[in-house]
This record gives sequence, structure tokens and C-alpha cells, in this order.
Amino acid sequence: MVVEHIEKTSWGKNDISYKLLDDLEIDHAYFDKEIDDREAVETINSYDKFYELLDYQFIIRQKILTYINSNNDQVRMIVRMPTGTGKTKMAMHTIINQFIFKQKKSGLIIWIAHTKELLDQAYDTFCNVWKHIGEKSIKTYKLWNQFDVDIGEFEDGFVFVGIQKLISIRKSNYDLFDFLSKKCRIVVVDEAHRAGASETKKLINSLMEYSGDKKALIGLSATPGRMEDTENEIFKLMFDNKIIDIDINILNQLNLSKTEADNADSEIDIIQYFQDRGILSKINRTPLIYGGLTDADIKALKIGMTDNGYRDVTTEFLKTIAVNKKRNMEIIKKLIDLNNEHIPTIVFACSVEHGKMLSAMLTIQGIKNGHIFGDMDPIDRRNIIARFKDETDDLNILINYEVLTTGFDATNIQCVFITRPTNSVVLYSQMLGRGLRGPQMGGNEYCELIDIEDNLEKYTSESEAFNYFSDYWN
Repeated sequence: MVVEHIEKTSWGKNDISYKLLDDLEIDHAYFDKEIDDREAVETINSYDKFYELLDYQFIIRQKILTYINSNNDQVRMIVRMPTGTGKTKMAMHTIINQFIFKQKKSGLIIWIAHTKELLDQAYDTFCNVWKHIGEKSIKTYKLWNQFDVDIGEFEDGFVFVGIQKLISIRKSNYDLFDFLSKKCRIVVVDEAHRAGASETKKLINSLMEYSGDKKALIGLSATPGRMEDTENEIFKLMFDNKIIDIDINILNQLNLSKTEADNADSEIDIIQYFQDRGILSKINRTPLIYGGLTDADIKALKIGMTDNGYRDVTTEFLKTIAVNKKRNMEIIKKLIDLNNEHIPTIVFACSVEHGKMLSAMLTIQGIKNGHIFGDMDPIDRRNIIARFKDETDDLNILINYEVLTTGFDATNIQCVFITRPTNSVVLYSQMLGRGLRGPQMGGNEYCELIDIEDNLEKYTSESEAFNYFSDYWN
């Protein structure tokens, strides 16, 4: 009976346990001691790779939060950061902080982008950041391509929506659009230079209409402007003429001694500054000469490149150069050399047909390559991109036409090959930006940029493209 009674009694602070301690001549304080059952040597695994905000990203975040939490019922701003310096991650840290600590996890944050790639990138970045700095669980809502959400499914959380889907919702499901407008507290527009288009501007202004709560509009862009003066004036007003830039002087005060900061070159170009820090890669620019261009040819090319006005080269011009045999042979020769040297290269073709032709010519030569175009099967596209990113795979050439200019990050890219001439500073900087991630951002110290001679080197440096719109902002 005594044994059975002991077996039914839990081990702890009770009479039977104390009696057993007395019999063993152990002090009753035994139960007051913490038992640490951990091993002296343990192996700790990390989560997925995660980068804390760098100094300039943290400063930008604090500027945004200060402005959002001012006394204004509505604030609008655009954030300018060079491609490759982590705009998306910085923005996610910022809006998650605001959502948790100021909004108390109420309302909707709406993230708008114009391509599937940008939305995929934004959503993946959000999931990674929330996993590390978020608070418990959160609802997310996808509204792009095949994804749809009924109005009754919405709770507080984060909405990721394509611009065309949002336009469609506004036209055909006004109840849902009105709900989103009333519930949203922050609207983030990725690649915000596109927001100046008439229909997009009306759409965003409708979302921003006052509904009783404070609202903030945050635009993200490396090139915050349009290609015409009048459009830029309208674009500025849309963001209240408020641009948030990176201040090198502040960074010098944080990172240098007083003497070093006082003597530092405060006028240093922002791109060079980030290249010196290893955040952006250094560009080795090589023109590809295919010969035979007379002064008259170059003059004709310039006319062809401007027949379409200030916006971009004409489709007819792109078709003409896309079938130039001598030009294409030089492109193929260079791609073969790059492949033989195992240099991961992203190629921007003149058209879908031009990309397919380059891909076929490489395949005939026995060179593995991938070709990405807009209407291809999404699974095939993901598989090709995954192979290109896989450093153990020998697929080193990735060809595309206007698909991978935004929302595509492959840290293994060592060469950007621009076969497609353009007058657009935005498009040029986006293509160039695919190879700008430096070693501090998981990329490379140097990146090769190959321009063909008929690109005419409109933008002679990555800095020129980044600073193109500076004069439009006060």
C-alpha cells in the first residue's frame, strides 16, 4: 500500500517527497534549485539566410517612419535608392515596424507592382522579414494573375496586388475596391516611376482618399521621374514633392572619425560610394564592335532611335537590327567566349524573336542556355531561372526580352549583355541593375557590361542613369 501510494504521487513539493528526501538526508531546498538539462556542448542551426538593415537602409527607414507618424492625416513620399541596394527589404522592415508598433496590427498595407516578378519578389521578401521580426501570425492576400480574394475573406494584414488586377477590380468590383480603400493605411508603389501614367495615378489617388484614418503613400524607385517635363511636374505633385534620398554626410558621421568625416569627399557620387563599400559591384564596360558603320549609318540609326519621340526606340528599328547577320554573329561569338569562361550572363534581346534566334544559335553550337519570354509556361520559366541561379549547373546564359528587367535577382550574375538599344533611362538602368549587386549584398565585386556599338552609349555611366531626374526634385 505504501509503495502504491508513492507511485501515485508526483515528485515535487509534497509530504511524501519531503519524507523521501529526509530518508536520503537531502535538504528540502533541493526543490528550489533549477534543473538545467541542457548539454554542455550543443549545435545550433540558423534559419534562412537573413540580412539586418545596413546603416543607410536604417536611416531611410527612420526618415519614412518619422514622416508617416507626423501630424498630417495623409503623407506622400518617394524613396530613391540605386538598384541593388535593397529597396524592397528596407521597405518591408519599415512597414512591418509601422504595422506592429503604431497600427497595432490593424488595417491593410497594400503593396502595388506591375509585374508578376516584382510581386513574387516582394511577397517572398515580406515572408522572410516577417519570420524574423514580425509578431505572431499575419494574414497575407495575393491579388495578381490567377489569385483572387473575396471581400468576406479579408482581415487585417498585407495585400500584394498587380496594377492591372487593381484596375480591373476598380472597374468590375467596386465594393471590393471601396473596401480596400477604406481599410488601407499604407500604400506602397514599387517601381513608382510608372505611377505617373494617367490611369494608374487616378487609381492610387482613389485608394488614398481620406476614410477616417491616417494614410501614407510610399513610392520606391531608382529613377523617380518621367521622360517629359510636364509629366514630371504631375509626378512630383503625386508624391507631394517629397523625396527621401541617401545622405552620404550622415553616413560618414556614423562610420568615420570626426577628422575623417570632416575631410571626406561629401560630393562623391552615390554609385561610386556604394561601389567603394562593396554594396554595388564595379562595372567593366566593353563595347561590342561589329564594324561597317559609317557616319551615315550612325546618323540613320540615331534617326531610327528617335522616330518614336522621347520615349524609346521604335519597334521597326529593333526589328531591323535584330536581323543584322554581322551583328548577331558578333553577339554569338561573344556569348560563346563568356560561356567558355563560365561567366553567368544575362542577355537583353531586341525582341522575343531575336531572343529565340540567339538561343537556337547557341543550342546548335552545343551551348546550354535559357530563354525567358512573357507568355511562356510559368513552371518552365521558374525551372530555367532556378537552373541559371544554381552554381552547380552549367547553364550560364539566360536570354530574355523585357521580362527580367525588374523583380529578378540572381547574385551569381557576372555579366550584363545589352543587345537592345534604348532611349529610356529607366529601362537602361533596370537592365544594368541586374548585375549591380556587390559582395556585401551577396553578389560580385565586378560585373561586365557589354554594350553594342549601335547602343550609342547614351548613358555613359551607371551614375548618369541614377541621377538623371535629380533636378526635378526640390
